[in-house]
Amino acid sequence: MRILLTGGNGQLGRELRSLLGGRGEVLCTTRDGTGADAALDLADAPAIRATLGGFAPELIINAAAYTAVDRAESEPELVQRINGEAPGELAAWAARTDAGLVHFSTDYVFDGRKASPYLEGDAVAPLNVYGRSKLAGEQAIRAAGCRHVVLRTSWVYASHGHNFVLTMLDLARQREELAVVSDQVGRPTWAANLARYALAAVDAGLLDEPGPDRGILHAADFGTMSWFEFSRLIFDTALSQGLLEKAPRLRETGTDAFPTEARRPASSVLGTGLLRRRLALDPVPVKTALAHCLGELKTDARS
Repeated sequence: MRILLTGGNGQLGRELRSLLGGRGEVLCTTRDGTGADAALDLADAPAIRATLGGFAPELIINAAAYTAVDRAESEPELVQRINGEAPGELAAWAARTDAGLVHFSTDYVFDGRKASPYLEGDAVAPLNVYGRSKLAGEQAIRAAGCRHVVLRTSWVYASHGHNFVLTMLDLARQREELAVVSDQVGRPTWAANLARYALAAVDAGLLDEPGPDRGILHAADFGTMSWFEFSRLIFDTALSQGLLEKAPRLRETGTDAFPTEARRPASSVLGTGLLRRRLALDPVPVKTALAHCLGELKTDARS
């Protein structure tokens, strides 16, 4: 099988790359192209079509995206091309060639007003440019009518790249006290687990599953918490693994204390019952996933 993986050097792309080795011929693309990777800028529609035509993949995994949520507010056209239009280009080609498409979306397609976890069929109402662009990508894929699965996820982190976990560890080494918002809740998700959920969806035949709700799947690790609670878990885990000598004092604060360009949903908890039923697996608890992720940092520090 020929597999095209976009965003091969990102948090998720790096995890997917490590899992795809035995599945066929894999072409990894990055924006600039380094080493054996091909260059592919998802803002360039002709380049997308040329890459698809030249490689002719049977499976496309789109792990690339514009993810700078606040900067997106000042670059809506670019964000729309990458997150909204590029998935449509991938899906249109997949529809013409009967290829499968795996795509990743976000909890930010919701407005955060629901008291219980969001289900796949709940009404969407994104609050910011990033969320609207990701929703546009979902809609473009569905409109193309290709074989596809879109995995919505949340609060993704890894032992590499730029993410909340690594930022908090850096701040812990610099400051005595940190204020963290406690009025936004979600489900932190380790990129390595998200990669596994995605490939499990392919193996379970979700690309070909019929039905009115086909194609959308919420994929997140198990455990609902605020950014404040997640910060405390990060520090406790890092202390237990010897990654920190001491943790800063944590102070709860509200979203209003940290004005940002983009509005965030207050609650973006994704319900994963469908994931459990269709993939016959249980999402990994956040505490377990974080311990494994930080374990990678500890291993890297020793090597």
